[in-house]
Amino acid sequence: MRAIPEELTTLISDLEYFLSDGLKGENLSKKAKEKREAFIKRIKEVKLGFPQDFKDKSGDDSDDSEEVDSNNDGGSLQSERTDKDEEACEGAQQSPPVAAQDLTSVFKAGYLEKRRKDHSFFGTEWQKRWCALSHHIFYYYGSEKDKQQKGEFSIDGYTVKMNSTLRKDSKKDCCFEISAPDKRVYQFCASSVKEAEEWVKQIDFVLRDMSGIIPVDEEEEQEVYDDVGQIEDADESEPIDEDIYEELPEDDVPTKPPPKVEPASKPAPPAPVDKSTDYPNFYQGLWDCTGDHPDELSFKRGDAIYVLSKEYQNFGWWVGEKDGTIGIVPKEFLMELYAL
Repeated sequence: MRAIPEELTTLISDLEYFLSDGLKGENLSKKAKEKREAFIKRIKEVKLGFPQDFKDKSGDDSDDSEEVDSNNDGGSLQSERTDKDEEACEGAQQSPPVAAQDLTSVFKAGYLEKRRKDHSFFGTEWQKRWCALSHHIFYYYGSEKDKQQKGEFSIDGYTVKMNSTLRKDSKKDCCFEISAPDKRVYQFCASSVKEAEEWVKQIDFVLRDMSGIIPVDEEEEQEVYDDVGQIEDADESEPIDEDIYEELPEDDVPTKPPPKVEPASKPAPPAPVDKSTDYPNFYQGLWDCTGDHPDELSFKRGDAIYVLSKEYQNFGWWVGEKDGTIGIVPKEFLMELYAL
């Protein structure tokens, strides 16, 4: 009997594992479960018909079941088992096991889809991984609760950029890659374009900080200080033009309070005037006015008041006489008695 090619036996073994264990926890319909059981039964019949080709692999299923990744979405067991080993094959330095929750100085963390370097014919190409950038090390785990990383690599010497050619589906614009000459290229896919751009931005920030490049905002701040220094030097070498100072107008000087007038009991004697014919200086009260101080004249509305002086009218006051009593009166309370 002709032997079955090894590629075909590997494919059949991977397919059996996917149907029996990979879909074990999936919520399948009744019809899908029946088809799954039928395929598993048929594969076992084929393997029994070629015992010489499957005898070395017959005991693999029970031993490998403990290594199944909870986040595996259909990849082969052999591919899962070599996920971390592929780092060592390239000579990458392996860090001690560290739990995802014990990472320190995490710049960015979250779930991404990581593209496998090698995958079997039936295995998945993209696998969901919880990724974290801690210091200058990029870690990836099966989940955020894992006690040990599946792999890690130092981003020193790498560059990061968006790459829309990694996929052909709706997530093609959500992909980015971390690459370096003569090193493995790491390719990831985020849940959205914005999330992918944030990962690229954070990784690029750490790379620039490692290379000693000063951030742009600090350079701009330094330029501001240089400009200030130039202004100070100019102030020391050139005389100050005194014409730049503005002179305030005299009107802004605070006005003096009105001078205090002698009390009504001791007024200054006015110059002799013939009151009987001095009609322009006769006024009458517009409203009642009660003096608050002894030098103020009190009067009623309609009372005739003879104005002796308008010396203090800039302050709103005149000097008047009523029934032989002299005192200051508010000019806004008076109106002309005679219409000339």
